[in-house]
Amino acid sequence: MVICTVLRRLRWIAAVFALLGACIVLGQTAGDPLLRGFQNPPASARPRVWWHWMSGNITKEGIKADLEWMKRAGIAGFQNFDAGLNTPQVVDKRLVYMTPEWKDAFRYATTLADQLGLEMAIAGSPGWSESGGPWVPPSQAMKKFVWSETHVEGGSPFTTALPKPPSTTGAYQNQPGGGRAGQAPPPEFYADAAVVAFRDAECDRALRLAEAKVSASGGSFDGRSLSDGDLAKTALLPAAPIGQRAWIQLEYAKPQTVRGLTFVANRVGLSDVELQSSDDGQQFRTVAPIPNGARTIAFPGLSARYFRVTAPTTDPQANPPRPGRGPAGPAGMQIAEFVMHGAVVNRFQEKAAFITAPPLYAMATPAPDSDDVIGKAEVLDLTARMHSDGTLEWTPPVGHWTVLRFGYSLTGHQNSPASPEATGLEVDKLNRADVKAYFENYLNQYKDATGGLMGKRGLQYVITDSWEAGTANWTDAMPAEFQKRRGYSMTPWLPVLAGHIVESAGASDRFLWDFRQTLSDLVAENHYDQLTDILRARGMGRYTESHEAGRAFIGDGMEVKRRADIPMSAMWTSQPGRTSRQFDADVRESASVAHIYGQNLVAAESLTAGIGAWTFSPETLKPTADREMAMGLNRFVIHTSIHQPSNDKIPGLGLGPYGQWFTRHETWAEQDAATRTPPRRNACIPPATSFA
Repeated sequence: MVICTVLRRLRWIAAVFALLGACIVLGQTAGDPLLRGFQNPPASARPRVWWHWMSGNITKEGIKADLEWMKRAGIAGFQNFDAGLNTPQVVDKRLVYMTPEWKDAFRYATTLADQLGLEMAIAGSPGWSESGGPWVPPSQAMKKFVWSETHVEGGSPFTTALPKPPSTTGAYQNQPGGGRAGQAPPPEFYADAAVVAFRDAECDRALRLAEAKVSASGGSFDGRSLSDGDLAKTALLPAAPIGQRAWIQLEYAKPQTVRGLTFVANRVGLSDVELQSSDDGQQFRTVAPIPNGARTIAFPGLSARYFRVTAPTTDPQANPPRPGRGPAGPAGMQIAEFVMHGAVVNRFQEKAAFITAPPLYAMATPAPDSDDVIGKAEVLDLTARMHSDGTLEWTPPVGHWTVLRFGYSLTGHQNSPASPEATGLEVDKLNRADVKAYFENYLNQYKDATGGLMGKRGLQYVITDSWEAGTANWTDAMPAEFQKRRGYSMTPWLPVLAGHIVESAGASDRFLWDFRQTLSDLVAENHYDQLTDILRARGMGRYTESHEAGRAFIGDGMEVKRRADIPMSAMWTSQPGRTSRQFDADVRESASVAHIYGQNLVAAESLTAGIGAWTFSPETLKPTADREMAMGLNRFVIHTSIHQPSNDKIPGLGLGPYGQWFTRHETWAEQDAATRTPPRRNACIPPATSFA
C-alpha cells in the first residue's frame, strides 16, 4: 500500500515537471530567436534542390508548378542542370538547349524564381560535369602528352623525319577513346612540344638487339607487333581450360638482365596476372604481380632466358553480353604490348597523370645500376633543330642515341550527361585563356537566356559538380608553367615522362611528383580560382564540389574549393533497410575548407540514391541527414528534384537510375509545409510569462 502511494506521488510530481517544462518551452517561443529559427528557419538555413531539365522535356506549366511547390514546401532555391540520360520524350515538342524556345522557358523560370525569392544557380556546363560544350574548339580542349621514339647511330649527319607522335583522341598514346555512344567520334588535334635526345643505356640497348621468340598457350603473336608501340592493334590470348592458366612467353637465346616490363592488354574480369621467369623454360618463379590497370612495372634486377605473363581462367560471367552493345567478345586477353626493360620508371604512366588515383607511395622505382641511367647533363634539347614537317637535322656524337619527339593531343572527354545538341569537348582546365573563353561564352549564353537578370537577383550562382572529366596532363604552355612554379626546367627530365630513368630512380620519381604538383596548381588556379573572379565580375558566386569519393583528378580538393563562396560536397544514401551506396564523400573536407578559408556555409549534394526509386521517406532519409550534419554540413542541396513538365504522368520523370525522387509528385511532397507550423501555446501560461 505504501509503495503504491509513493508511486502515485512520483507520477504526480513527474506530471507537474512535465507540464512546467512544456510551459517553459512554450513561454520561450515569443522571445527565443533560436527556437523561432528552428520553427521558421531563414532562407540561409533552408535546403536547396538540384532541378534537372531532362532531354528537353520542359513546359512553362511545369516550371510554374515546380517552383511554386518549392516555395510552398520551404525550399530556398534550386540549381539547374540541363541534362540528358536517354529520357523519353513526354512533351509535344522538345525544347532544345539554348534555342529560342528553350531561352524563353529559362527566362520565365528566372523571372518566377526572382519573384518567389528563390536562390538560383546553374551547373558549370550542360549535363553536370565539368566545363565543356559544343563551342569548345579542339585546340582549347583537354590534352595529354604523346611521344615517338627513334634510335639513331651517331657519328654522321642525321636528316630524317621523326615519326609523328599519335594524334589519336583518347586517354593514352594511340588508344582511342572519348565521345559518346551513338554520336560522331570527337575530333583530333595535334601539336609538337619538344625534341630531346640522350645516349642509350646499355641494358636497354642489349634488350632491343636481343631477338626473342614468342610463344603462348593459344592464339598467334608476332614479336615485332608486341614491341612497336601500337596500342590499338591487339591479338587474343584465349582463356585456358578450367583449372589451368593462359600464358604468353618471350624466350631469349641467352640470359638477359631485366628490371621492368610493359604489358598492355584488355583484362576484363581478370585479376591475379603475374610475370614469371625461368632459366630452363620448365621451372618458373614469380617475379612480380601485374596490378589491374598497370601498364609498366619495375622490380629489382634479375637475369633469365624465359619471361612469361600468366593469367587465370576467365570467368565466363566476367564479360557478359551487354544490351545494345552486341555480344560479348571471346574469353581471354587482347594483348597489344609485351616488352622487357633493362631499366624503367615504375608505373610511370600513373605517375605522369594518365590515371587519376594510384597509391603512389607504394610505387617507388627500384634503383638500377648507375651505368643504366641517363645523366641529366647528357639530355640534349633538339627542339630548334626540327622543322615543321618533323624533319630533324642533327649530327649526333659517336655512340647510340634515342630521340624522343614529344607532342600533345586530345583526351576526348566531353561534358556529360547532356543532350546531344549540348555535348562537346571539355575545355583545357590547365589553360587560363581557354578557361576564360569558355566561361565568358557560357555565361553570355545565360545572360541572353535570362534577359540579363543575373547577379544579386535572378541567376546568382554557378555550381561545379564533382569531377567526372578524367585526367589531362598537358597544356600549351606546360614547360613555362613548370619552370615558373618549380624553379627549374623540365626539358632535361622529359625522358622520364616516357619511362626512362634520368640521374637516378629517386630523382626521376621526384620530378614526376613536381610534374603532378604543377598540374594540381594549374587546375586550382586557372579553372577554379579564375571562375570565382569571372563570376564576381558579374556579381555572382560559386558552389564547388571536387572529388566526391576517391580522387577524381590530379589535384587537391581543398585547394579547388578555397575560393568557393560555398564549398560543397556529396553524401549518398542507401535504400531503406540496406547499407549499400552510402558513403561520406567529402563533407568533412568541405567543412575543413570553410574553417580554414573563412566561409561559414558547408553545402552538400545530399541524399543521392542509386537504387530504390520512390521508396524513400523523411524517416528513412533522416539517418543520412543526421550523419551529414555531424560531419559539418549546414546547407542541404537535395539530389534531386527533376523538372516535371506535366501533371498527368505520375510519378513523373527521373534522372535515369539516380534519386532522390523528391518532386511535387512525391506522395509526401505537400506534407513538409504542415510540419513547420509553430506549436500551439498552452492557455495556462500568459504570453509574457517567463520562467527564466
